[in-house]
Amino acid sequence: MSERIFAAVGFVIALAGCTSLSPRAPSSVVALNPVVQSLQGLQEQFVKQPVTAENCEALLNDVGQAVTALAWDPYSNEDLKAGGASILNHLWDLRLATHQNLPTMSTKCVLQTRSLFHVIREHEDYVGDFVYSAKALDPAKIDFQKQPVPIFDRSSYAPYLVRQDVDDSKFQFHSGDLMLARGISFFSAIISQISDNKSEFSHVVFMNQDERSGKINTVESYIGSGVDSYEINFALKNENARLLVLRPKDAALGKVAARDAMISAEKKIGYDYKMDFADYSKMSCVEVVRAAYDRASQGQVVVPQNPANIQISSKDFLDKLGMRNGEMITPDDLEVDPRFDLVLDWRDYRIIRDSRYKDAILNEMIRWVNELRYEFHDTTKSLIAKNILLPSRSTRLWPLVQKLTGSPNLDPNLPKQTLGVMLVLNQIGESLLNQVTQADNDYIAKLGRPMTNMQLRQTLNKLREEDLARFKRHQRTSIHYALRPPMSIWR
Repeated sequence: MSERIFAAVGFVIALAGCTSLSPRAPSSVVALNPVVQSLQGLQEQFVKQPVTAENCEALLNDVGQAVTALAWDPYSNEDLKAGGASILNHLWDLRLATHQNLPTMSTKCVLQTRSLFHVIREHEDYVGDFVYSAKALDPAKIDFQKQPVPIFDRSSYAPYLVRQDVDDSKFQFHSGDLMLARGISFFSAIISQISDNKSEFSHVVFMNQDERSGKINTVESYIGSGVDSYEINFALKNENARLLVLRPKDAALGKVAARDAMISAEKKIGYDYKMDFADYSKMSCVEVVRAAYDRASQGQVVVPQNPANIQISSKDFLDKLGMRNGEMITPDDLEVDPRFDLVLDWRDYRIIRDSRYKDAILNEMIRWVNELRYEFHDTTKSLIAKNILLPSRSTRLWPLVQKLTGSPNLDPNLPKQTLGVMLVLNQIGESLLNQVTQADNDYIAKLGRPMTNMQLRQTLNKLREEDLARFKRHQRTSIHYALRPPMSIWR
């Protein structure tokens, strides 16, 4: 690896020296990773170099190459266990320092930063999962409302990462704070993986503090229920694999926007299935934030500053999801909005491995659609849901239908094509999840550590190839019965 790469990363980490709270491990522990060790010796050379719109692209290219090149296989389980916490601290420092320089970066560099954060977080997830040795659980079997409160109950979870200038002895949310969250469903994985800039978040929570009582409530929008307000502990325990807290630099504007968001909750505004971000009569979770800041600033602050981009080759797939190619506002766009500060990063390592599996599965499925021209086909379950269950939701027969079928409380406004593709994705995803989980468990039993994200994707592609071979032989399949390339290709 070139000295230039080491120097660039060393500079960024040097800028983080005054921002990180987490205590540093002894250098002897850090020595297990020669990359991190080299970074420490190069920090002072680059402290005075400013990040500008002119030099940020080259700097981030070098940083990205260095981070992407990080590999854990050369190190023993014992070394990784001993030095992993220190590695997590350095990676968090890198994110903090890069984020602090967003205001002076070009738009292209901001999008580069988003991609960099995605790669960093993949490393953090892998190392943290191994270091903290939390027993991997199936999130579908967890009653989240009976769990300790994330962030507030620190002793019940692995350590979270927090800025040095924030008192974390008992963390306090501020009115106007935004919290990015990652749910446990496959639809959450779609949201995080569908844009060109992959992410790990699928939902946005707006914090509002009552001026009289000081009580914190959230404002959120969900498929099926639309915009509503929730008690903070309930929201923190609402099926979250990860949480990231952002704080507005303009605290006064943040408070006004939070009050505006609360008004939207009181009006019970419905969910925006059309993803029309210019129309606030219905809102997705991101639109709650966008509308609140738009109105609070009289149109001067448009959130997020740099939207993501979607380029999916299958128009049919996008139409079914209610999306379109081009700019697409996603929760992760807020992480790299320079008008907010990174404050805190929390993970539930008991289910982070499940989240990694689902991200890898959806990443590969979208790649199959884009590169291999795969198409979605209805299944018996999706046809019944679209054409029988959903229409009956608006009739008096619904209670009986729900009792007989065990159907969830479907939103009658949910487009039937969206319901159909969501069910197909979930069916295929669940099958692949079982197979990937088994493959990873076998790997862990053999080597004592889980597969990397690259290994997960390689495993999934092998499963796809084996499944296609069975499909061509007219045998039972777990993928190609509902997701396959056009006949002209596979024949």
